[in-house]
Amino acid sequence: PPNRRGSGTPRTPRTPRMPTPKPTTVKTRRPAAQNGTAPSPSRLRPKSSHSTISSKKSTSKKSRSTTTPNFVRKKSNASAKSSVSHASSLSSKSKSHPVPAIKREIRREPVLPSLPPSLKVDLPSVAIQKKLKHGRRQSTILNASILGLDIDLADALGLDDEEELSDDDNVEVEDDLDPSFESCYTPEQMRCVALVAHTHMKEPMRKFVMANKNLLRKFKLTGSSATMAMLHEVFGEDPNLVYGPVCTSGPLGGAAELVSIMCTENLGACIFFQDPMSAHPHGADIECLTRQANVHNIIMMPNPSSAYACMTTLRLALKGGRAELIPSFFETLVSPSVDEYKKDQARVLASNMEQDWRTEEKSEDDPF
Repeated sequence: PPNRRGSGTPRTPRTPRMPTPKPTTVKTRRPAAQNGTAPSPSRLRPKSSHSTISSKKSTSKKSRSTTTPNFVRKKSNASAKSSVSHASSLSSKSKSHPVPAIKREIRREPVLPSLPPSLKVDLPSVAIQKKLKHGRRQSTILNASILGLDIDLADALGLDDEEELSDDDNVEVEDDLDPSFESCYTPEQMRCVALVAHTHMKEPMRKFVMANKNLLRKFKLTGSSATMAMLHEVFGEDPNLVYGPVCTSGPLGGAAELVSIMCTENLGACIFFQDPMSAHPHGADIECLTRQANVHNIIMMPNPSSAYACMTTLRLALKGGRAELIPSFFETLVSPSVDEYKKDQARVLASNMEQDWRTEEKSEDDPF
């Protein structure tokens, strides 16, 4: 077409300029050296731009679905390196600082503190084994039997406490749990000792009396009719033995009679072997006897273990003249709660009297 300026020369069209692609370099991993030789430099040269563009166009669709982005690769490589470094650090620490093995505690016997030779004692288990379970005296084996220890009574019941038991020098002399002694107090100077046992506890009561004959004969003895008959069989016709009042059987009021003896200040201790495995028709009387023993604060032995422990105290008190160890045999005692009970009763009585006095005043002021 003609030029707008008026020249008749035609205008030559311009050819469009194609943008020259910038050379791109592709980072490739350096292959590991094999047999100690470095890789050839030709493998490390960047590819040409045309080849890279064509390869990108041909694999653009595949790269979108199969290949992972570079930042994901970097993160995964970094996490893998960190995990490897952490594992290597742990392995190095474990080699330098080995984990100590867990020690199991072994249960052993308690060790007694170091004592002078004059005060050295055996372990509790050894002392019980030696003094009670392996005893040869009749009193020792009978006491161990009523305490519930596993012993053999076959060889014990025929032995006499006065018999010499240690003919061999290698055998330790056994202590006599019921020695004969002279009491500093007569039975008339002291209050009674009551012996009561339920039906299934009468045989343990008999063993207990046989094991403590020399001590019990120093007291004035009382109890139910069945227990008193057993005492006559064990002691026989002993002229020095003093008996107290004889009570009836427990279900017929024997426990109530013992309560009356206690309330009249004639009972110092009560050995009451109760049967915890059976029902009793006189449960109210048993509860009354136990309660009154606590009210009057006498020595109460409701089982063989407590009776066995109290025998030592009674023996020391009679042998050494120490009445302060057994004051309930000489004095009238009461529970510490009795004083508070009396104070409460006095306050109640005073308030009732004051209320009666006020009602009388109102009636005098207002007769109608």
